[in-house]
Amino acid sequence: MHKNSIGQALLCALIGLALLSSLSISTASATSNRDTTGKTTAFDLQFIDMMVPHHQGAVAMAQIALRRAQHPRLRQLARSIIAGQNREISQMRSWRKAWYGSAQTPSMAHMPMLPGVAMPAMNMSMDLRRLQIARPFDRAFLDAMTPHHQSAVVAARAELARGTRPQLRALARTIITTQKREIREMHAWRVNWHGSGIMSGMGH
Repeated sequence: MHKNSIGQALLCALIGLALLSSLSISTASATSNRDTTGKTTAFDLQFIDMMVPHHQGAVAMAQIALRRAQHPRLRQLARSIIAGQNREISQMRSWRKAWYGSAQTPSMAHMPMLPGVAMPAMNMSMDLRRLQIARPFDRAFLDAMTPHHQSAVVAARAELARGTRPQLRALARTIITTQKREIREMHAWRVNWHGSGIMSGMGH
């Protein structure tokens, strides 16, 4: 009888230790997963909050081009930028709402930079003011939109390197492909229409 009691006690103790060990492992695993997910999710959110106002700046510049551009091909590019980037803005806001509970993104004036990502310096508000009065307009537009596109390519590459959301990674690939093609077009037009290219190789 005494031996049975001791055996039962030992068995209960062993079961208890096993349960505690399992709980500790599960907790550590959950914490690790949560930490990793939190870091990668944070970058995806930062990418959306940077890229939405960045796209809005491109759309605003393109809308000025519809009124002021001399060359038909530049006006066609402006229409393409407006349609494509407005569509991407809607996509990103929809994902932001679904994933993070709000579709609200910073304004163009308060566009955040991506942490640890070196991007060309830009001032979208100043670019917009200049484009309202610039002459010749087409040259000024090319000189403003090309580095704007280049910075989008840099940000999209950072999303591919550090982001995890498949939808955002697919969008990043689209941004890189589309905007690198438009950069090449704008560079060629700058040479053909104004005799010199834009002095930057980023994004090519």
